[in-house]
Amino acid sequence: MAEVNGKKRRAILKLGALATLLAGGAALAAFTPLGQVLSREGIEDAIGWLRSSTWAPVMYVAVYAGATALAIPGSILTLAGGAAFGLFWGTIYTTIAANIGANLAFGVARFLGRDGVERLAGDRLQALDRATESYGFRGLLALRLIPAVPFNALNFGSGLTALSWPTYAVATVLGIFPGTVIYTMFADALLAGSQEASRAALVRVLISGGLLVFLSFLPAFVKRLGVRLPQPRSTPNDVRK
Repeated sequence: MAEVNGKKRRAILKLGALATLLAGGAALAAFTPLGQVLSREGIEDAIGWLRSSTWAPVMYVAVYAGATALAIPGSILTLAGGAAFGLFWGTIYTTIAANIGANLAFGVARFLGRDGVERLAGDRLQALDRATESYGFRGLLALRLIPAVPFNALNFGSGLTALSWPTYAVATVLGIFPGTVIYTMFADALLAGSQEASRAALVRVLISGGLLVFLSFLPAFVKRLGVRLPQPRSTPNDVRK
């Protein structure tokens, strides 16, 4: 009995540590110079620095991944990457950074939060676990494709479910890539428009905006067509890795 109570106490303490970490990330963005960097004026200065520094790609990936691991919104960083590095390299660097951060966030949530949620929710969590086991990949991929669904919420929320890490990682890398391309294209097009004020730049902005709207409705459109998304093969031990 004492051992059971000890495990429950440790699980709750770890869950509290996760909550503290998330609160710390919010405080970091709100009350430190990082919050200034994420502001409109700060990001303009950051873009100027990124375009002139040799170490810019490394710093960009590190800051983006770290911010994602602390649940700090990264949309403005994605736009900064497109403005600073252009469409091709901006997409490459942002994809690498976002996936590193997303997997770190998943790991933190799984290590600190899963046991606590399981002990607090009890049997009520089993239904979610069964649904996650059956539809986890398809469900996460569909949600990743919708730009309006919070990126960080999916990162940490997935870690609290029974979704296996390989399934999460594959769905994440596939699901965020289209949105990353479009956001980066949008930022690159806006910068080109401000510099050139050309019709071609305006067309690029309109195209990227249209693609962003299309991406929001893509999962429903695919479902309406009756297209079945593939489910990664899993082993009996695939759950809760």
